[in-house]
Amino acid sequence: MLQTKTTTYSNVTVFTKAKNYIIIHHDSGLASLKIPELPLVVQQDLGYAKVQTNSAAAWAKREIAKIDAPQVKALGQQLGQQLGQQLGQEPQKRSLAALDWRALIRMKVLWAVLGVMLLFYLFYCYCCMLICRKTGNPGGIMVWLPVLQTIPMLRAAGMSGWWFLAYFVPLLNLVPTVLWPFKIAQARCKSLWVGVLLLLPLTSLFAFLYLAFSDGIQAEEDEDSEPRAISLQIA
Repeated sequence: MLQTKTTTYSNVTVFTKAKNYIIIHHDSGLASLKIPELPLVVQQDLGYAKVQTNSAAAWAKREIAKIDAPQVKALGQQLGQQLGQQLGQEPQKRSLAALDWRALIRMKVLWAVLGVMLLFYLFYCYCCMLICRKTGNPGGIMVWLPVLQTIPMLRAAGMSGWWFLAYFVPLLNLVPTVLWPFKIAQARCKSLWVGVLLLLPLTSLFAFLYLAFSDGIQAEEDEDSEPRAISLQIA
């Protein structure tokens, strides 16, 4: 097929090539065509026009025409799969980063809570030590041990350490629970109302701190105590 500006010819065979025209043979016979009437591609094929090597569009068109369509399709599928994997990995990476930050924040919060709990426990042990010392019954190392610190606190209240076992017996554990606040208030020379405040949940903390940091009442001298002997020396 050969299409000029005015006519289309089929089954074309170039019969003669001249400087300014060509003679072709086609289905309807012979025809003489001027060179400017021919398409640029035909002119280049017949040698009348030079190929423009700097034409990027023409070069790309020719190169694409040389590539097999299945190869282009396979390459496109491969690039699409790689792009899909990258796009799929991006949300996954962002989600993993978010999870890492959340886990880090939770870990920091957990350590902060554990640190505060440790400080409160050490402060409680320190208060127990003060109460034991002010009753004249130093608790020693047991004051700083969990659970076992109950034994020196019982002794500070003037109670036997065997009451410690009663705390593990149902119903029986009510006896030392109720008895200890009044005993420790008496041992610290405080009013029985302090023992009542120790039993109440809302005031037990303040009563406990009062027993730990308040001064003890000095024992008064007996009125029946013997008077001191006064010696009179005469010079």
